[in-house]
Amino acid sequence: MTEQLSTVTLLRLMAWLSPAFPVGGFSYSHGLERAAHDGLIANRDDLAGWLETLVEIGSGWNDAVLFAEAWRRARDDGDLNEVAALAEALAGSRERHMETMLQGAAFLKAA
Repeated sequence: MTEQLSTVTLLRLMAWLSPAFPVGGFSYSHGLERAAHDGLIANRDDLAGWLETLVEIGSGWNDAVLFAEAWRRARDDGDLNEVAALAEALAGSRERHMETMLQGAAFLKAA
C-alpha cells in the first residue's frame, strides 16, 4: 500500500467491521459457530480447512470475487453499479436476495 490511511479513515473502517455496527453483518458466519459446537472445528487445522472450503467452493468465493472487483474498480475510479448488480444476481434464492438487499440498505443508512 503506497498511501497511509488517516486516523479518521482507519477508525471508520474499524467501526464498519465491528460487530457493533448495526447491520448484522457479523451474524453471517456460514455456520461456523454450529460447526464448532458440533465438534467439526476443534483446532487450527479444522478451522483452516473450513475457511479454505468456504473461499474455494462456498459463498466466500462470491464474497472474494465481489471484493476484488469492487476494489479494482474503486481504485481505477470505475463504476461500481455493475459490481452491485452482480452481487444481487449471485443471491441464489428469494430469501438470500432479501437478506442481501436489507443488509445493504441498513449499511447505507448507518454509514
